[in-house]
Amino acid sequence: MRVPPLLMTLALGSILVFAPASAIAGPAAQVNAESFYTTAVALKKKGVLARFDKRFKPTFAQMKDAGKKARAANEAATKRGAPLYCVPAAARKKGLNVDKLIAMLGALGKAKRQSMNLEAGWLEALKKQYPC
Repeated sequence: MRVPPLLMTLALGSILVFAPASAIAGPAAQVNAESFYTTAVALKKKGVLARFDKRFKPTFAQMKDAGKKARAANEAATKRGAPLYCVPAAARKKGLNVDKLIAMLGALGKAKRQSMNLEAGWLEALKKQYPC
């Protein structure tokens, strides 16, 4: 059964927004970016059925943690007058879906993802996608 991309994006995206950072998910600093990327791609391939995979909640809680830390780092850098990344208003309004998130991490390259944790990888992906 093929799940429509929009339905899959809504299902996975809702977890990004509503999933609490649970105790079963390690902080983004403890997760290898390549390991996270591989898991996220595998879950995406499952479509809506990914919700029933035991890796689902921890994976997206880790991403939420990485996003929160990247936002905090950028806000601190912006207060110092040198933002790390600059998301245009149009992109901010459109938001970020699972496909875009995976593409941004994928653009870093396997070697780079293997050498960093998710927190650093996500910050690097944001810098690359939205330079100032």
